[in-house]
Amino acid sequence: MKPLPCVPARKKARLFEALKRHGRVLVAFSGGKDSFFLARAAAAALGEGNVVACHVETPFSGAGARARVKYFRKMLPVPVRGLRLELPPGSGLRRNPRDRCYACKRLMFRALKQEATRLGIATVMDGSTRSDAAEHRPGRRALQEMAVASPLSEAGITSAEIAGELAGAGIEELYLTSSTCLATRFPYGQRLDAQQVRAIGQVEHYLALKGVFPLRVRYIPDGVRVEADAALIPRILAMKDELLKFCRRRGLGFVTLDLGGLQSGPWDKSPENSRRKKRPSA
Repeated sequence: MKPLPCVPARKKARLFEALKRHGRVLVAFSGGKDSFFLARAAAAALGEGNVVACHVETPFSGAGARARVKYFRKMLPVPVRGLRLELPPGSGLRRNPRDRCYACKRLMFRALKQEATRLGIATVMDGSTRSDAAEHRPGRRALQEMAVASPLSEAGITSAEIAGELAGAGIEELYLTSSTCLATRFPYGQRLDAQQVRAIGQVEHYLALKGVFPLRVRYIPDGVRVEADAALIPRILAMKDELLKFCRRRGLGFVTLDLGGLQSGPWDKSPENSRRKKRPSA
């Protein structure tokens, strides 16, 4: 991994200024590097007694997400509370609609807002960075509607700068990579079966622990498609027998490699989804 820039001092100062405008805060702790960085900064700016970190586990959380939470929580100066979010009947999220991220974020942050109210905390904040503004992140609309603060973005801090900062602090390389909800491994409209979601999460985590990262393991009928940079393909091929056995034990008969490499939001870019976007609504 090539050296990354650290967070400039001027941006750290802006972050502390933004944090100090609040009293007690609840930080939505995803288990990723950005929300970890935010929770530590909030504890330093406001005092540990004024910061609550809270992780929401959803049916689309996987083995990798749980491992990240476990890794980072040991280094947080504040305890991490856990909330389990079940999908309410009629939410439609199991049908994997195009607005899944927006709908899921609303449910998650509604639960976090309720927890904050119970604890007498007025402000809920998340780890969105300036980098997120340049990506397709439908969930941001939910955060704006629910008045969730994003002080990292406000301070102009990028995910790459946070990765550089944490690398210098000794955080392992795997945990400097990004991770997203497992629903994104399935094409829009593909019903999200709990067993399939769990299996794909297990395969992705298995490969990551073998040193294959960053990567994504995507759903294909009766199997998976592995997206990773070209430099990682020899490593995957060297363990192909072991990988096939691991996948087939989980009901995944086909294991393929995507020659296009690691992609962001491939379902948004597919020709079929492009056609769907152009169709007038009924």
